[in-house]
Amino acid sequence: MRKGRCIILIGSLFPLCIHGQILNTPYNLPRSGDRLMKCQIATIPPSKSGIQQIWNFANIKYQEANYELKYEIQGSDTIIGIEHRTIYYYRNSGDSLFCMGFENPTTFISYQQPELLFVYPMFQGRTISKYFEGKGNYCNHFNIHLCGKVIVKADASGILILPGGDTIQNVLRTYTHKYVHQKMTSQKEKNKDLSLEAFPFSLSKDSIDYLLANDSIHLEIETWHWYAVGNRYPLFETVKSTVCKLGTSHEHFSTSFAYLPHEQNYDLPYDSENEECKNRNEEQNRKMQNSLNRHDTRSEIINYNLYINKEGNIKIKYELKQNNDISLLLYDLEGRQLFAKSAVSQLSGHYHETIQIEKQSRGKYLLIIIVGDKKYVEKIVKF
Repeated sequence: MRKGRCIILIGSLFPLCIHGQILNTPYNLPRSGDRLMKCQIATIPPSKSGIQQIWNFANIKYQEANYELKYEIQGSDTIIGIEHRTIYYYRNSGDSLFCMGFENPTTFISYQQPELLFVYPMFQGRTISKYFEGKGNYCNHFNIHLCGKVIVKADASGILILPGGDTIQNVLRTYTHKYVHQKMTSQKEKNKDLSLEAFPFSLSKDSIDYLLANDSIHLEIETWHWYAVGNRYPLFETVKSTVCKLGTSHEHFSTSFAYLPHEQNYDLPYDSENEECKNRNEEQNRKMQNSLNRHDTRSEIINYNLYINKEGNIKIKYELKQNNDISLLLYDLEGRQLFAKSAVSQLSGHYHETIQIEKQSRGKYLLIIIVGDKKYVEKIVKF
């Protein structure tokens, strides 16, 4: 048998019609004692929102900087997170996780109206917004008053390709957009008495909206997180900071971090809730795979099967159940497009297509079949 003809079709069908996972308190709330080593990577563009997304992070570029994030319990209802020489104070209240304040060598902030970080359960399409207000000081020389609004949503779901080519299904991406108005005034006396009694909450929602819309400058911070089933913490994070001055936006900085599944499994203490969740998910995937292996790929709008012909190329035979647009795309794991058949309107019926790969090198490839607004993804390994 000639070399280069052996191709394995893995996971003969995973249509991207499942809207990701659901993030919930037992599985995703930070735990006291957890230490995470986050690796800084080249900034990941967030890409568009919506379902059926494909995030190809196979070729992310690692940078030298690593950052430790650790969580510790304080009192009966407060968890502190320590990162970048800053201590953050978190509190879980009802279905929400709030930031109560933070401090570092130069800045101390206490929120009278806490900042919303997360709402449980979080699922595709859910959106929550809250206002916040806090006061503090900078270097014990300036008083700080800040307020703003935060919007938290689960804006996208799909599959994610990890470095090395492994794929993760049912990934959920969350998006947080924080608008911050800040005012600093000189203080004559050093005073770090930032109790709730000292600074009562004073601004209404309308007042905060007015300041954000009409003051000459405000800050916007956008954060994206990618979550996988069975992992308490996100696998990837992108943060973008923008200064809006006199109606013009100026990017302050943007950065990304990775904390991959095998690293979480190695670094963190045993996580019984997520291990059970991961085992259930793997069992469901096995059952789905066993079912799919017994017959050709079928759905409500298309039936298709793939095989390798004697020339060593991919042969696709498909049946459209109804008139529809269909596209075929083939990528390598570096994101290069090797084949593209643009959207063509076809009548219901039987069709076939050949994709030439006999000259391609060994490795993994992704075949994407788009029918109308549905995407079907095949992972192909060429030996």
